[in-house]
Order: sequence, then structure tokens, then C-alpha cells
Amino acid sequence: MSAMKITGVFLLLSLAFLCLANAARQDKIDCSEYKRLQRGRPIYCEKLYQPFCGSDGKTYNNKCTFCKAVLRSRDTLHMRQAGPC
Repeated sequence: MSAMKITGVFLLLSLAFLCLANAARQDKIDCSEYKRLQRGRPIYCEKLYQPFCGSDGKTYNNKCTFCKAVLRSRDTLHMRQAGPC
């Protein structure tokens, strides 16, 4: 095999790995900003519709409402997909 073919295969495998790593990161939502607010104070969410589908099969209106549910579940709730269920 020539060096050019080996380099091409390496680049394709690297690109595939990066795509898979990026897809895995998108399934995880960072709710840390809401954990800081939780200490005895209610969290108020905007009425913005950017839905998230939870592992419980429920569609949450936006990141804020999803993260509130994650906090209530003590981190047992996870995102199934971005968008409605």
C-alpha cells in the first residue's frame, strides 16, 4: 500500500471518529447553570419552544424545563433526542 493510500485511510478514520464523538456530545445536556440556582429558590423558565425529548418519553418545551426535570429526577432523566418525542 502506498503512503498516500495509508494517509487517506487514516484521514477518513479520523473524520469518522470526530463525527461520532461530536454526536455523542450532543446527547448530553449541560444543566450545571440550573444546579447553582436550585438552592431553595424556584427556577423560572422562558416560554421559548425549543423542545427536548426526555428518556421518560415526555417532550419538554426547552432546555430550562428539561433541566428542571433532570434536577427533580436527581440526574436519572436523560435526553433521548433534541426535538419532540
